[in-house]
Amino acid sequence: MLLTKIFTSALLAVGFVAAVPRVQKLDETEFTLFGKPGHYSGLIKRLDEALPNVSVNKVIKDVNHINMNYPHDARPGWNREFSWSKRKDGTYNDQGTKKWYPQGITSSSDAYGKGTYGKNDIILASWYDHTTKKATDPKNKGVRISFIDNGRSKPAYRNVLLVVPYETKKGNISYHPVRIHAGGIMWYGDKLYVVDTDAGIRIFDLGHIYKVSNGKKIGHVGKGKYTAANYKYIIPQWGHYLAKSKTAKGFNFSFISLDRTTKPDSFLVGQYDKTGKKNRIARFELDAGTRMPKHSSGTTAVATQFYKIGLKSMQGAVSVTQKNGDQKYFFTCSKGDGPSAYGTLYTWIPGKGLQPHTKALSRGPEDLMYRKQTNSIYTLGEHPGDRPIYGINADKYD
Repeated sequence: MLLTKIFTSALLAVGFVAAVPRVQKLDETEFTLFGKPGHYSGLIKRLDEALPNVSVNKVIKDVNHINMNYPHDARPGWNREFSWSKRKDGTYNDQGTKKWYPQGITSSSDAYGKGTYGKNDIILASWYDHTTKKATDPKNKGVRISFIDNGRSKPAYRNVLLVVPYETKKGNISYHPVRIHAGGIMWYGDKLYVVDTDAGIRIFDLGHIYKVSNGKKIGHVGKGKYTAANYKYIIPQWGHYLAKSKTAKGFNFSFISLDRTTKPDSFLVGQYDKTGKKNRIARFELDAGTRMPKHSSGTTAVATQFYKIGLKSMQGAVSVTQKNGDQKYFFTCSKGDGPSAYGTLYTWIPGKGLQPHTKALSRGPEDLMYRKQTNSIYTLGEHPGDRPIYGINADKYD
């Protein structure tokens, strides 16, 4: 009995509070996507004629919210943590709003290997409208993207609305909101990949960001005027990659991340499942020229890796190739929304076991990205009042 107590105490001391699942290799050829790159190109040309087109750098120069200091104690090992705007007069509060929940994260380190977009160090974060669950509800504003100027000593940002272009019955060019969860995002060149839980991946064109008029409605409101729920800028959907195979159709596209440490570049998509029974990840290779997934034939993309991870409440995944050639994976797992429900970071190298690092993360950790320039893994928290954005050293956790 005494030995049992000593053994249990030792396990708790190093963080092994529950059995760790064993990763299972799956048949990657069973996971396929069917793409329609440029599906909305014709409609985007019409938006070009109707609205002023601005650059990413122009948006960054037009930031209107200050990223505040993280209002809680940071966990050991965090670096450059900050949070969202919260005005003292109560007129604006991204830190505590229950209207929008942050989910995905990517950066200019993903967009281009040098780490900047032009001269700007930029982080992007996705938010989904949390208050209206039905996609058909006109109150649902869909998804917005925060453009964060991370090159400042005190970061600042502007929120931009994602939209889908369409032609009205009267033949006018218009757009509607993107009413999805947007659990993960990936910036590659001038394309922004956004996961759509039940369908696959939507791709937005950052080479076509439009300035619109101020107004509550979303879309064409008459006489050549366009508004977007009081957002100044919109980004149109350009194309998509949808689940093709039976296996892919049974997969929830919950998060995504870019891996520039593989040859060629590649990305991971992963599935959230509270029980862990359906938690899987798949890898696809990328074509650096087209900025699209590599095609096996036509516009079909076949996964090059497919694993069942088995972790409960897995929210994000990213991989980094080590100097010895091993691929090291990082996974975020949430633990609920209690005051001390800090997330767990798991690391894994194929051929070895999953390694848990308890309480390494914030409450409600979400998507992941890797910044090669600082060798840091970045994530963000979703819970109102506790929404940090922060990095951790990729070499700190074995």
